[in-house]
Amino acid sequence: MISTEENALLTRVGPDTPMGELLRRYWHPIGGAAELTGKTYTKMVRLLGEDLVLYKDRSGTYGLIEPLCAHRRINLLYGVPLQHGLRCPYHGWAYDETGACIEQPVAKNRSSP
Repeated sequence: MISTEENALLTRVGPDTPMGELLRRYWHPIGGAAELTGKTYTKMVRLLGEDLVLYKDRSGTYGLIEPLCAHRRINLLYGVPLQHGLRCPYHGWAYDETGACIEQPVAKNRSSP
């Protein structure tokens, strides 16, 4: 029988845990391509203790990103697929497949004082 400490070491898979760091080095099946067709472009996924949004943009690129927009924390599950990326439905920030913010529409329209 293993100790409580050994059990915790082997079974905790969240971020910044030894087993979580190990398992993040490998591929994991998280959804079928047929799930993101037609009118469905996003899907909530729970993977290794983290909630994520899987999406397919209009170019056919898949992304797996944090579920909340960095601007107002709106769930990107309701995001709008772009040619390249996913747009937040609230204020329009856009994210690419790596989760990087690639556009902030209001920010580029501001005039300088």
